[in-house]
Amino acid sequence: MKRLFAVALLVLLAGCGEDESQAAKDLEKMNQENKALENKIQNVKSENSQLEDNIETKEQELEELQQNASGEEEPNEEEASEESEEEPSEE
Repeated sequence: MKRLFAVALLVLLAGCGEDESQAAKDLEKMNQENKALENKIQNVKSENSQLEDNIETKEQELEELQQNASGEEEPNEEEASEESEEEPSEE
């Protein structure tokens, strides 16, 4: 009777041991998936940061081009007004 009880207890503990082992495997698998997702998130954040930097650079370049374009237009307008003032005096 004691031997039967000991064998039953041993089988029960062995069965529980596999469940814990499977649970540990599942936990390890989930941890690996979690790390992979964290790495993907970090990569996306890094790419996002680079894109934001590129956008800021392009916006600055656009502002400079607009300032240069508006700066070039103003002297041309002044020259045009000077030319129109000079024409009547030549006649």
